[in-house]
Amino acid sequence: MFALLSLHRLTVGHPGLAQKLVQIYGSSELVLSEFDRRLTPIAPAIASAFTQSAFSKEHQNLVEADRAWGEEISRHVISVDHPYYPLRLKSLSEPPFLLFVWGDLDRIASDQIAIVGSRKPTPLGVSNATRMASQLAEVGFTITSGMAIGIDAAAHRGAMEASGGTIAVQGCGADRIYPRSHERLALRILERGCLVSEYPTGFPAYARHFPQRNRIVTGLSRGTLVVEATEKSGSLISARLAMEQGREVFAIPGSIRSRQSEGCHQLIKQGAKLVTSVLDVIEEFHDFEVRRSSPVSPSENEQSVLSLLQDGPRHADRMVEETQLSIAELLAILIGLEIKGEIESGSDGYMLRKLS
Repeated sequence: MFALLSLHRLTVGHPGLAQKLVQIYGSSELVLSEFDRRLTPIAPAIASAFTQSAFSKEHQNLVEADRAWGEEISRHVISVDHPYYPLRLKSLSEPPFLLFVWGDLDRIASDQIAIVGSRKPTPLGVSNATRMASQLAEVGFTITSGMAIGIDAAAHRGAMEASGGTIAVQGCGADRIYPRSHERLALRILERGCLVSEYPTGFPAYARHFPQRNRIVTGLSRGTLVVEATEKSGSLISARLAMEQGREVFAIPGSIRSRQSEGCHQLIKQGAKLVTSVLDVIEEFHDFEVRRSSPVSPSENEQSVLSLLQDGPRHADRMVEETQLSIAELLAILIGLEIKGEIESGSDGYMLRKLS
């Protein structure tokens, strides 16, 4: 593990480099012991890091700090060969060489939806992020985001309000919390999921780290939902990364006069799916099994839904209020009724098939 940590620390700012060097030399140990800058096709500045830093006392102490961090309770350092390393992340062209995970290690292999957006959202944006995260968590998705101020934080909180799981991917060292104002939020996240970083201990939260962090947020997830974003928002970078990774991209529309919705409208024009309900997200994943939050009587509740639709089309959000069912229970019923051919969905919501 010491050699893995050492190589990772030397290359962490250059995604894919550590794995390339291991492929050339055969192992992390051999990279460190046999490295020859004359024979290795990497930038001179990076080569100097190996020759000058790899065996320095300072570097050795830093690597030892990384190893000590990973030996603490509920803290894990996993490589691409580790059985818990997420398959979705491993499929990326430049997956993180190591992941530092603090919390529930099982959580990183769960079905995840990333929710991202503005650091300066509108009240409506915060409400939408919280509600969507809560409903997606209630049906079984883990909510993944970057724990930033604004939409990220609202998404994490929404997931936890539904007693669901959530993952925060950080752009700083594994031993740090960023922003510092979210220390309490981080502790709550640890109760329902985990904190993840590819940065070794001691690394500050530099701006250049966040695009690299974002590829992990989207790479872990089956899809990325953008709630609010300006035309030049960093959330659009996340959306583009998700598209490049072959993931689904979703966007919530807003007012044409709202600057915070410009980015979402741009994404929708480029092919992102317009989302007005959690159902718009779920229906893209045909293999996803909606989790029922509690035992229900299918026949009785199906009849309640069918009775409502006798009066005309309805959206799921309205039916939740009218039936007093949870979103998880309602979604299970709606999906079942659609499969049976009793109802169908359209722009006006769900309707009886005979009325469409």
